[in-house]
Amino acid sequence: MILEHLLEADANAVSLAEDLGINISAIRGHLDVLELAGLISSSYEHAKRGRPKRTYSLTPLAYSLFPTQTTHIFSALLDVILQSFDEKTTNSLIRQAVIALWRHILPKKPSGNLPDRLDEVVEALDRYGFYASLEPIDDQYSIVIRNDVFQPSLSAIPTQQASLFQREFWKHLTRLVDGIRIRITEVSEPGSHGLRILIEERRK
Repeated sequence: MILEHLLEADANAVSLAEDLGINISAIRGHLDVLELAGLISSSYEHAKRGRPKRTYSLTPLAYSLFPTQTTHIFSALLDVILQSFDEKTTNSLIRQAVIALWRHILPKKPSGNLPDRLDEVVEALDRYGFYASLEPIDDQYSIVIRNDVFQPSLSAIPTQQASLFQREFWKHLTRLVDGIRIRITEVSEPGSHGLRILIEERRK
């Protein structure tokens, strides 16, 4: 209720308590919890009289919890592309989109030894919302993805283009991290789900 109310306008604890019919002490307790969770932020607003009032507003993380229709935008744009261009041009545009996305996820090419470079990649993917982790497996590495952030959008487009996007997106790792080969599989552990990107260092 508090987040929905702040969606309409920033507010202080007193006005929230009055509007929601909740005790001021309880409201302040809820606000503290929401601020610790990173869902709201606060600032002090100077009033004409009395002490400055602490005003609360939603953070980008909180806005991400509300319904969005980005899948439909993505699907509509791709429909227009598919109807306007031939398959070769469409596939080329998808590959260009993959490169642009990686520039946003990881602006600079990783440096250092292989584990350091993979750590940089995983941290960038994790920040982007993939819930990524790096696992060593014998003389290989494995990047585990628990949340495929593109899946809702990909499910709304033709299978051929969705598969191409997924394949090209992870294949781009071989350009970001020199000297590796990759193989993509589903996470096979019982009760688990997600993607596993197996990474093998190319022998010189």
